[in-house]
Amino acid sequence: MKPLHSAMALGIALIWGFTFVSAKVGVTHFPPIFFTFLRFGTVAVLLLPWLKIMPGRMRPVLIIALLAGVVHFALLYSGMAISTNLSSVAVLIQMGAPFSVIVAYFWLKETVGWARVAGIALSFVGVLLLGFDPAVFSQPLGALLVIAGAFSMSFAMLMMRRLRNVGVLQLQAWIAIVSAPTAFIASMIFETGQFREFADPSWIAIGAVLYTAIATSIVGHGGWYWLLQRYKVSQVTGFGLLPPVLAVVFGVAIFGEPLTWKLIAAVVLVTSGLAIITLWRERKKDEPAVPLLNPLEKAAPAGE
Repeated sequence: MKPLHSAMALGIALIWGFTFVSAKVGVTHFPPIFFTFLRFGTVAVLLLPWLKIMPGRMRPVLIIALLAGVVHFALLYSGMAISTNLSSVAVLIQMGAPFSVIVAYFWLKETVGWARVAGIALSFVGVLLLGFDPAVFSQPLGALLVIAGAFSMSFAMLMMRRLRNVGVLQLQAWIAIVSAPTAFIASMIFETGQFREFADPSWIAIGAVLYTAIATSIVGHGGWYWLLQRYKVSQVTGFGLLPPVLAVVFGVAIFGEPLTWKLIAAVVLVTSGLAIITLWRERKKDEPAVPLLNPLEKAAPAGE
């Protein structure tokens, strides 16, 4: 990979790592489902020119939009709002990758080799170890919501893999246009005080919405897809393992979260398992680069 493109991939990893910080700030100013609405409402407005009807593909696109959009992020942000520990959220949401392998095995009858079984086992051991960390154990509902969000994304990722001839911005536009009104209705039903901060928002709250919408969704995903079109997946995917590690660093540096040995071990185990799951096929077969539907298909951090 050219040095400039390596720097680009590293920049995207930094964007996604800082997304956890931005989202945490966002859910402290807005109710989590309402923050989901604000994020996707912004994306919908910006990507409206890419919103086009795709005959024969709308049913799976709409299902993906619900699972990868409002369901995933409403659960993730709700768990993040409850949890007092950003680092644990960043680790737990990575379970979308092993969940997708498990779902593919039972639902699509896909073969799972021993290496990926080992990767799944490592990831789950890391999550179990994290579960015994006092910072996580004190807020189990938050952890469960984040894990549920990862599970929702696992189904979406499988459907993305089977979808063809849909551009990344087209899919992002549909995810946004479906998620924004759905999240708004859900927020009106389940949350209160949505318009208190919205009526007189702080600059930091506005920045959190714009960062997650523009930097994370449009710049991050768009740039990742551009790289995947030009390089082998194995060359790009390694950078996708950095965001959860960076999120832990940001959580410790910005929010003063404790850096316990259990958290460090969980990061190492989950990241190692994720690396095996996503990179093993490329190491075995050394396949050439193939344009993917969406950067979420190969190790883009779920929850960015």
